[in-house]
Amino acid sequence: MQRTARLLAVIAGLCAAALSTQASAQKYPVRPVKIMVGFSAGGPVDVVARIIGDRLGNKLGQPFVVENRAGANGMIAAEGVAHAEGDGYTMLACNSSTITLNKTLFKDIRYDPEKDFAPLTTVVSAPLVLVVNPENPKTANVKTVADLVAAAKSAPGALAYGSGGNGNLAHLAMELLSQKAGIKLIHVPYRGGSAAEVGILAQEVLAVFDPLSAVPLVKAGKLRALAVSSAERLAA
Repeated sequence: MQRTARLLAVIAGLCAAALSTQASAQKYPVRPVKIMVGFSAGGPVDVVARIIGDRLGNKLGQPFVVENRAGANGMIAAEGVAHAEGDGYTMLACNSSTITLNKTLFKDIRYDPEKDFAPLTTVVSAPLVLVVNPENPKTANVKTVADLVAAAKSAPGALAYGSGGNGNLAHLAMELLSQKAGIKLIHVPYRGGSAAEVGILAQEVLAVFDPLSAVPLVKAGKLRALAVSSAERLAA
């Protein structure tokens, strides 16, 4: 669980060789840089990309503009970056779903994570938070993971959970929990973590493995945290 359900927001640039060649010829950047995000606005990857883009823009003197191309577990954005000019002006902000998982899960992937990108740095590593909506009558009494498992066993295949898309970290984390607990749940894929969060708040789904953006909602009483995916408790 700790390995599977971990958010790794990674900024990746295409073709480091081209970038280094250009950097030796002229100062980089000399024009705006695009950061592609494969998930909906407001989600964890989007938020991280905008923070990094803002800091880079202030430091380097050129705008780093975030563009959201949500869908297919980040593959749409990744494919766009993979096919862009290898000049360092189109970058990808993604989580480990896009870089490490998609190639093992999907046959129609149209980019090679190892050949088409030059990784620059890991920016964030954080656990996921398993949450339910305390205002939903179906989960009002679910206060522990054991309660959630019991509810699922009482209605096999009838309870739905949300994630940021097929093959997303949150999707695989819940499938692993279901497998270990011997329960069957219905998966509802959204176009990003923020959309899945909206889905649980709207009572469309009963549970979500949410990124750390769930913490303020937990503290406000809008969501109830049952567990974190890390081996230790989360101080927040």
